[in-house]
Amino acid sequence: GFSLAGKRDVNDKRNTLFEYYLKIAEQIQPKVILIENVRLLTSMKDPNGSLVSKRILDTFEKMGYKSTFYTVNAKDYGVPQHRERVIFIAVRKDLKKSPSIAEAKYGNSVNLFNSNPPYFTFGDGVSDLDFLESGESSLKDEHHWAVNHPEHVIRWLVDVPEGKSAHDNIDPDLRPPSGYNTTYKRQLWTEPAGTVATTYGMISGCRNVHPIATRALTTREALRLQSFPDSFKLTGNDGPIRTVIGNAVPPLLGFELAKFIKKIYML
Repeated sequence: GFSLAGKRDVNDKRNTLFEYYLKIAEQIQPKVILIENVRLLTSMKDPNGSLVSKRILDTFEKMGYKSTFYTVNAKDYGVPQHRERVIFIAVRKDLKKSPSIAEAKYGNSVNLFNSNPPYFTFGDGVSDLDFLESGESSLKDEHHWAVNHPEHVIRWLVDVPEGKSAHDNIDPDLRPPSGYNTTYKRQLWTEPAGTVATTYGMISGCRNVHPIATRALTTREALRLQSFPDSFKLTGNDGPIRTVIGNAVPPLLGFELAKFIKKIYML
C-alpha cells in the first residue's frame, strides 16, 4: 500500500499489516525486532492523519523497546540494485543498548578516505546468463526466458540506447502513445539496476527493459538483481513468483543486517 509504483490508498488493508507483526512480536518479546518497508512509509499517514512511522515507534515504546528507523539502499550492502527501503529496528530495553544497523559496505565515492569497494552493477549480476531477445528461452535455466513482445513495441525500443526510454525517441511514430519517461526504459549495464518490482516482466513497466536486448527482464535476471542464489527453488505460477521476487527483502541485505544484529546484541 505504501509503494511508489502503485496507487497510494491510506485505506489499503496492506497498510496495517505491521500491526499484526507487532502483536506477534509483543507476545514473543524477542531481544531485537526488525521491520522492512518502502521508504514512503516514513511520510505516510493513516486515515486519522497520524504518521504511520510514529505509530510504529510509539507501539515499540509501549512494548518496552527502544526504537528508531533508517533509510537504507540495498546497493550499499552488495546487492546489484538501487532499492531504497526503510528499516525499523527495536531493541528490548533490558539489553541497555541503542538500536542501530550495519553501515554501508559498498559505494562509489569521491572521498579519498572511503575504502568501500564499488557498487555491483546490472552487468555484474547477469553477464554470465545466456543472451536472449524477445520470445527466446535458455535451454540451461527454466527461469531464464523472455516474454514475446509485440512487433510495434520492438520497433519503439530497438534503437533506444541504455538509460533512455522509447518516450525519448525523436520520431513521434516511435513513441508510445501514453505513459511516463520511466516506462519503456532501458536499464544501464554499468550501474546498479533500478528497483526490481513485481511487474519486472512487463516491458511497459518502470525501467524494466534490458540494457541491450529489446525485451523485459527475465525471472532469473530479477532473482540475480535481488541477490537470490541460483540454488533458490521457485514453485508455482509466474504471477505469484513475480510478486514474491518483487516484494522480497534482498537476501544479501537481510544477511548483512542480521549479521550485525547478531554481533552487536550477542544473539
